[in-house]
Amino acid sequence: MPRKKIFKYELTDLVTEYNEDLYNEVAERISVKLIKDNQTGWSAKIVNGEAVITYKKADAPDACFAHELLHIKYELNGLKPPMIKDNEGVTDIMPLLFNQICHHKFYNEFYDMGFNEEEFLNDHDAMEIDILAKRDLKLLKDIFSKSGEIKGSTALLLPYIMLKSPHDKSETTKQFIERIKKIGDKSFFEAIDTILTDWTSQETLDSSMTFARIFKSCNRPKVGFCLSGREEDVIVAGNI
Repeated sequence: MPRKKIFKYELTDLVTEYNEDLYNEVAERISVKLIKDNQTGWSAKIVNGEAVITYKKADAPDACFAHELLHIKYELNGLKPPMIKDNEGVTDIMPLLFNQICHHKFYNEFYDMGFNEEEFLNDHDAMEIDILAKRDLKLLKDIFSKSGEIKGSTALLLPYIMLKSPHDKSETTKQFIERIKKIGDKSFFEAIDTILTDWTSQETLDSSMTFARIFKSCNRPKVGFCLSGREEDVIVAGNI
């Protein structure tokens, strides 16, 4: 029996009529390198002046590719993680939060290419969000049963901001959101919703103010953010 052909995506497999214009726009500015990675899956980063996109087999690979190209495009345009000052324990969760913030910034562009809402996240990421939401919701319920109340905190922020992914309108996610809102403080969720709406509608790619507002809502007044790296530009959560 002949061996199976080794799975591998080439650019010709990923560039379609849906994402061709985006690919050409990015490729004019930076070279794009594909690396198969069945563990990491789909990801994108700029390394030594080259856009490195990792991948694994997907149901809609052109949509996954477009998603990662948007990460590269917006990073080239200036959407980068801000410097953190007096981190107040937020450093570990910033990569996840920054990724979600990026999604809110470029989702409309993805959707306008003609892709479906459910194609925005690859299969693995969508499943992971569901698993983490269930896990965190259980932990929050345990805390709530002991204390009777959970004020604005990073414990509420993480599952909520993951569930608020801009593409997800599913009934399951709506139910998760309703359940978490019964546990936490109503004003906290309203504040996060307003912050995400403002960030999405603003032209700026500097997320410093957005993160300062988020962590002010999470009772982290000392933490500050700055994209430039200059001390005088740091926006401290408690000062806004």
